[in-house]
Amino acid sequence: MRKAAEGWDFGTVVRLLRQHTGLSQAAVARLVNIDQAEVSRLERGRKKIRDRRQVKQWGEALGVPPELIGLLPHNRDSLAPAHPVDGRIRLPAGPGQLLLPAGQLLPPSALPVLTEPASGLSNDMVAVTLNRGIEEWARMPLRALIAAAHAVDGHERHFVVDASEAAPQGRALTIPVAYELDDFTYGVLWAVTGFDASLLGDDADLHKCLELSPQDLLRNGKSLAKVNGLTGGAQMFLGSQACAQFILDQRDELADDPLFWTREQRGEEAATWLFFRHKHRYLRETAPVRAHSGVGRAFCVPRWAVDTSPAYERILLFLTLALMEAYGVTTWLVDESDLQRTDGFVLVPGRKAAIATWVRTETVAQTKLTSGRQTLRTFTDITRHAQAHSVTAAGSPGERLVATAEYLGLDSGWLTRRCRQFAAGGTRRLARPRSRHLSLAALDVACSFVAAEFRSTGRVIKARSR
Repeated sequence: MRKAAEGWDFGTVVRLLRQHTGLSQAAVARLVNIDQAEVSRLERGRKKIRDRRQVKQWGEALGVPPELIGLLPHNRDSLAPAHPVDGRIRLPAGPGQLLLPAGQLLPPSALPVLTEPASGLSNDMVAVTLNRGIEEWARMPLRALIAAAHAVDGHERHFVVDASEAAPQGRALTIPVAYELDDFTYGVLWAVTGFDASLLGDDADLHKCLELSPQDLLRNGKSLAKVNGLTGGAQMFLGSQACAQFILDQRDELADDPLFWTREQRGEEAATWLFFRHKHRYLRETAPVRAHSGVGRAFCVPRWAVDTSPAYERILLFLTLALMEAYGVTTWLVDESDLQRTDGFVLVPGRKAAIATWVRTETVAQTKLTSGRQTLRTFTDITRHAQAHSVTAAGSPGERLVATAEYLGLDSGWLTRRCRQFAAGGTRRLARPRSRHLSLAALDVACSFVAAEFRSTGRVIKARSR
């Protein structure tokens, strides 16, 4: 165990600990509040933990001796993944890196950042005087950021722009004030960078997989989540695409006003709706003709999932529900942990149901069309329960979004203000995707909807202090 700890092989640490204590994988999963499948992936080397704080939390939960945790390498402060403090991130002057932590499936990422002092600040733009360093940085072939540092009320704030989108205005580079580096922009950068890294790194293998039909891909792979040993982000892409295409192929069978049940419970999983092109297309094609006419989507997000998610992931989850509402799909959110393993499905009550599950599944993504009475009865009971016990139940999309923000521990007033800023200027210059499979269009729709919803109703949202 000592050798495994020194090598950051926490999968071996957990396996040896289970052998010594007799704990099952399910028991370990309960102790650290994750799925058993996550423990299985960890032990088989399919999942890595590189965040020392997460290792420490696991160690405390499992009773790993502190001296063994002490053997794990400390990240140098200069190389530690950056996390927002009081909603903002501080960057050192000059060239550096913004290290983004690994998610459940997304890899850790590093973004080169060049930080220069701002030369001016207006209501909607920050200006930076052009210099040779900025001009060279803007030609960098890899994803990189240019940041402007500006002191406001004694606190230094940073505003970032994708280096490839750093179009100068005369002798100055201008950065939208909306691109202040806080939990909101951090979440967008974290997700886009992680998905980009996965999809671009696996581009050749992905191309081969995409030549297969969804049926062939599901039939030929031992596990869709492990096709050709793809990275986590690529696994998510293939799983979500296969399930989305399966449901689209069953549209004639799933006519009328279907009800959806989804397994996404963290921002990382939900962000696939915001950034995967095929997910946005799928949502548009399944949206109701008349908004909020009966089509609804239920999310099961247990309280523990909220409590263990960083703010930037909770913001991504909020924006995903806003996206659903933008397309006229009523959202329900329930917190019962015993429902979190329910398969993803689309239900036409009393007629048909399509099962399509790819989130947190170790087996081949499950897709099946059924009219079995027992299955239909079970799914009907689940959707009725979601409608009756939603923690975000309300009569309008705006009220549901306020309730969603409250449940996720987010300031709805602040979220509204930030969405208004992004709706005015868009998100492209912040994090332009490099992969052809990614897009910011759905994110822009979500931001614009939140902004318009509260502008049109004239709602005054009581915001907690940040």
